[in-house]
Amino acid sequence: MRKQLIIGITAAIIGAGALTAGVVSAKGDWDRCDGGEGRHGKYEQMEGKHQMRMSKMADKLELSDEQKSQMQELMKNKHSQMKDQRGGMKGMHNAFRDLDVNASDYDQQVATLVTQAQEKTAEMIQMRAQQKKAMFEILTPEQQEKYQEMRR
Repeated sequence: MRKQLIIGITAAIIGAGALTAGVVSAKGDWDRCDGGEGRHGKYEQMEGKHQMRMSKMADKLELSDEQKSQMQELMKNKHSQMKDQRGGMKGMHNAFRDLDVNASDYDQQVATLVTQAQEKTAEMIQMRAQQKKAMFEILTPEQQEKYQEMRR
């Protein structure tokens, strides 16, 4: 029992450290672009890069007009889902920042946040896998092969 408790607390501390490192490294970006909502925010700039990548990918894979529109719709859905995920992660970062180290249930609160972070990470991995599967349903077998070669 004691060994399991020590392992659990160690895992929580490591997870909290990783979460803290993420908060600290992201803090500057959030302040600079008003949480991603600024006029020239980080995410707006990324959107332009995604459009350029999408255009290059469409050219290299020789996508039909129908495939292009399907891919654009897929990417639009992906963008909105990722935005929701980022909002959830920001909430966890804020919750971790606001924890009171002197609280009697501090370790339990940290453990709860670690569990939430693990669940969010699992959701993101599943979401990306589903999006890749949906993309492959749009592509022909030859295009799928080209795509795999492009990714290497």
